[in-house]
Amino acid sequence: MSFCGKCGTENDANAKFCKKCGAPLIAAVVDEPASSQSSPINDVVMDGAGTSSAVTKTATRISPKIIGIICAVVVVVVAIMFFVINAKPKINLNDYVKIETEGYDGYGSAQVNIDWDAINTKYGSKLEFSDNAKSEYGDFISLMTPLEAVKGCVSVTLDNTSYLSNGDELTYTWNVDETLTDYVDCEVSFKDGGTKVSGLTEIETFDAFANLSVSFSGIAPYGTAEYDYSGSELDSYDFYFENNSDLSNGDKVVVKIDESCIEECAQEYGKAPETLEKEYTVEGLNSYITKSSEITDEAISNMKSQAEDVYYSYAAKYFGEGEEVKGLTYLGNYLLTCKTDGYGINNRLFLVYKVDIHNSYSYGTKSYDKINNVYWYVAFSDLMTDGNESVTVDISYYETPYDSFEIDSNISSGWYTQSWYYYGYESLDDLYKAVVTSNLDTYNHEDNIDESAVPAEGSKTSASTDDADYILPNSSTELISEADLEGFDAEQCKIARNEIYARHGRKFKDEELQAYFDSKDWYEGTIEADDFEESMLSDIEIKNKDVIVSYEEENGFR
Repeated sequence: MSFCGKCGTENDANAKFCKKCGAPLIAAVVDEPASSQSSPINDVVMDGAGTSSAVTKTATRISPKIIGIICAVVVVVVAIMFFVINAKPKINLNDYVKIETEGYDGYGSAQVNIDWDAINTKYGSKLEFSDNAKSEYGDFISLMTPLEAVKGCVSVTLDNTSYLSNGDELTYTWNVDETLTDYVDCEVSFKDGGTKVSGLTEIETFDAFANLSVSFSGIAPYGTAEYDYSGSELDSYDFYFENNSDLSNGDKVVVKIDESCIEECAQEYGKAPETLEKEYTVEGLNSYITKSSEITDEAISNMKSQAEDVYYSYAAKYFGEGEEVKGLTYLGNYLLTCKTDGYGINNRLFLVYKVDIHNSYSYGTKSYDKINNVYWYVAFSDLMTDGNESVTVDISYYETPYDSFEIDSNISSGWYTQSWYYYGYESLDDLYKAVVTSNLDTYNHEDNIDESAVPAEGSKTSASTDDADYILPNSSTELISEADLEGFDAEQCKIARNEIYARHGRKFKDEELQAYFDSKDWYEGTIEADDFEESMLSDIEIKNKDVIVSYEEENGFR
């Protein structure tokens, strides 16, 4: 038997630790009276011959203090061993995060991964499912390993993965399911972090628009743009218009490159477009003419030549004996432009002529020999310009008057009276009403007539209207001065001023004024006073109206 030197408990002779306190049993100690000296003990030892000899042993007593220290150390070691054996594996996730970058500077890419192979090597055999997991999933828990469970609960993401440049800062963020440690006996630590991009290859740039041609077609303001790409670095569908319809000359269109294709271009060719968009100016589109100033002299010359050919051809076919064209004088034109886009005919240009026709006839002692005037036009439609001193007009498509009037010789043969009928008008005023005034609801107009070539009586033929029916017979065709108004009273000035409007068919709210013009054979009231626009007047008429107003003010008539 042996006794514990620490607590005195009796233990088996072969025991190495005390069964009560666990202290090591260093040697059997015989409880003897305390003595500062060891006492010899003689034992008898038999040798092989049966001879006995005395062997002297000395018993040494160990200090209880030393024994206590030794026992404390043993307890600590045992405790550490117990903690190590039973402690949960602790995984520092940041030790296993890997960020990889590749590609070209400005177009690099990055990805972040977790080195699960390294984690498996170090912790795979140490990971165990918790009792909670075993209880909750039962036999199903055998379908995965504890490491697979950890992988399902842990992920990491980057704040940016594409279009990277050297020097860019990348930040990664951990995503860890809070319930991980409830199901796997382990601890995980992690901290969001980052790194700086480096090692990306420098990239070249090229002009992606050098091989892109942009063209424009159609008629303004409804023109369109299209492009054609002949380069090899990109594809045609990598380009797109910011706007490419409803265009007019001078508009700006922008062609852009789809950014999604740039990385592929960089990876394949090691270069990228130096710019991703380019602006182009719309030009060369035909547009419908809206101003006379847009019509070139060449275009006017071509149309005049066609007009004269048309009239002389007509005269050659249909004029008989006693009819001869003595002159064809170009007076100018009226330009009508449609008020509504897409109405149909967008513009109409009326080239106006004064035709001098020599009419002669004799019967018996009576004869007729006179130069008569016919006011006639040729109209061309849909004149266009490309904005570069070029006008397009189809001169083979034209319109001439459907209206006609009669010139009567007043000479009768007994069976009939000699008369001539001509397509056109007796006066320029009649022509104006037919082509301009009658179209005011649909078209704006611009008058460009040189009325100096029109004889005074041309504004109204003597055969149909006496000059006495007008206060100022020529106020629509000739400029007047205040001298022409000398002696006029307030009423005469009022009528003369409104006579200018009455010629265009304007109605009047003043009942006396309306009654006055209704009494005139030449007056046809067709436009309500509120609907009449000053633009319906010619430049000459506007100036004459202003002269009358000035005269009225000077004389206190207004």
